[in-house]
Parts: sequence; C-alpha cells; structure tokens
Amino acid sequence: MWNEIILMFKNYIGNGLAAGLFAAAFLYLLFTEKDRTKRIILLYLSALIMALFFFPLFASKVCDYMDEETYYRILWLVPMTAVIAYAGIKVVAGVSRKWVKRLAAFAVCIVIVATGDYVYDNPFFSPAENRFHVPRTVAFVCDAIIVEGREVRAVFPNEMLQYVRQYTSYVCMPYGREMQVERWWNENPLYDAMQEEEPDCEKIALLAAEQECHYIIMNETKPGQEGFEKTDYHCVKTVAGYRIYLKEGAYLGLDPSMGGF
Repeated sequence: MWNEIILMFKNYIGNGLAAGLFAAAFLYLLFTEKDRTKRIILLYLSALIMALFFFPLFASKVCDYMDEETYYRILWLVPMTAVIAYAGIKVVAGVSRKWVKRLAAFAVCIVIVATGDYVYDNPFFSPAENRFHVPRTVAFVCDAIIVEGREVRAVFPNEMLQYVRQYTSYVCMPYGREMQVERWWNENPLYDAMQEEEPDCEKIALLAAEQECHYIIMNETKPGQEGFEKTDYHCVKTVAGYRIYLKEGAYLGLDPSMGGF
C-alpha cells in the first residue's frame, strides 16, 4: 500500500513546484505565526491530513469504502491555497517601507505564477464559451428539446455526454459520463450502437424505444442516417450540426418548429 500512496502523491504534485511553495509557506508560518486559531486551521490541520494520507493502515481502511484511484482526493482537504496566500500576505505585511512592500508583493506574485501552469496547455481544457462552461452546441441542442413541465429523455453522442447534466437537470439520459470513464464503464448496447462509424439506425431506434427515450441526437456527419426513415424516430430539426430525431407520438400536439417541440 505504501508504494501506491507514494505514487499517488507524486502524480498529485506534478512537477512539485506548487508543493514546494506550500512547504516553504508552511515552514514560514510554523515559525512566525502566533495566533492559535490560525495555527490550528492552517498548520495543524494540514499536518494531520498529510499524516493520515501517508499512514498505510488509514489508507487501507479508507480504500475499503472507496476506489483506490480516488484516494488522492484526501489531499484536496489540505488548505494549500490558503496557506500559500496567507504566508504571502504575511511576508508583504511585515515590510515597513512602501517601495520594498511593493517589490515584495510583486515578487510573491511572480513566485506564485512561476510555480503554476497554463491550464489551456492541457488538451482536456478549453476557454469557456458560456456561463455554464459547456460547448455552445450542447446548450443549443438541450434548449431545443426541453419541454416545459415534462421529463425529457434523450440519447446523446459520446462527445456531449459529460456536458448535458452539467447544463441542465431537465434532460435525462439512458447512460452518461460513466461510459467515458474506464473504471465506471458497464456494457450498454445502445451506447455501443451509437459509437459505430456507420450506425445501425433501426437497432438504435429499437434500443432507444426500449429505454423510453424521446429523442435521439446524432452528429449530422454520421453516415447512413436515412435508416431512421424506417423507424418511429424522425428528424424534426438540425441544431448546431446535430440532427434531432423525435419519437413519433412522444409529444402529441406540440409544434415541431418551436423550441422544445
């Protein structure tokens, strides 16, 4: 268990610069902070959590109730940001001369920036397109299928799964983000059918109907979608590059030309 703990810690701290800055801030406050309450919250709590994290017996018991791959999240309880920020403020506040104080504040900011990383270098991050932090295509499609006062159940393509429930709780799905996470993945014939390069539309429609899905959302670049003409699902609108197929009779009396049909 000890080797696994060390590996998780190494993966968590990355290049170690932020962790090193936290260690420096911790030691600085350990010798300079006199306020008992602040010492308890910033120092003693941090030390206790770190000690428990590295204690194999504690790790073993915790992992009996949670996935070993998520054990590292205990480190989220360490108030690293608060410790670093407070130590930086304390350093600046301890300088009396104005020009030196300004220089110290600038130096602290430079150190913090230098130990960080540009988040958009990560291919899994992109600038937010709206206040919901989801792709606009997801917002447009969800807005188009939501029916006020009714439960909406829809099948989405893989690239949209992780965003739908983040955007709205009014749209339900037969499967969700768990299909993209290996340790959560369970066999789902409908998901597998949606993943095919050239989908079997009749199979998708049958499986979607079995799971009481009102809508099927397909990227318009997917070939062979004319197969839906033989099913109870018919294309009622194309939104942001995605075709929206509605099950016949799902929402009788609603105008397909209107948002939410």
